[in-house]
Amino acid sequence: MPQDDKARDRRKYIFSDQADQLIREAYLSPRDGKGMSSIHLLAKRLGMPHWALKKRARELGLARTKELPWSEAELAILSRYAWMSDERIRLRLKAAGYTRTVTGIHLKLKRMRFKHDGSFYSANSLAQALGIDPHAVTRWIKSGHLKAQLRGTARGPQQNGDTYVIQEKDVRRFILEHPTEIDLRKVDQLWFLDLITNGLVRAA
Repeated sequence: MPQDDKARDRRKYIFSDQADQLIREAYLSPRDGKGMSSIHLLAKRLGMPHWALKKRARELGLARTKELPWSEAELAILSRYAWMSDERIRLRLKAAGYTRTVTGIHLKLKRMRFKHDGSFYSANSLAQALGIDPHAVTRWIKSGHLKAQLRGTARGPQQNGDTYVIQEKDVRRFILEHPTEIDLRKVDQLWFLDLITNGLVRAA
């Protein structure tokens, strides 16, 4: 190998917080219409070789490796805790003896349509998060205390009608304005702290 190629291979690239965030976003994005992956497009944008970005992605725990099949037990955990943040779900899986990356969890949830956006809740998923009956959430919505929108589905009365979509910021506002409605003994405490601090809490 020529001397200049060896020097190039030894070159160290410095990644800022902004570059790291762009890498995370690239690994959650699909390929473009020409079949070029987002990581290759980002490499051109940052003026770095794509191998350097892939190396950094591995350091961030984002590397795209061949995904192992999801077991029935793992899928059951995803289904049960889909209302949680991806990081909280990763910890639930870890506690059960399974190792999955946040990226892998995020993509699997989207593919299975458990949730399209982690910043939204249904009335049922919010009730599950708070450890209460779904009718209580519906009551808060109808009283105007909890802001929500109808999803706009074609569900008729026999399917219990349309469902609500509740933004995470509105859940946070409701809790801050009506703290006595929340029984802290019933909520998932890590999820609750993650919600109230807007994602600042991270478990080890």
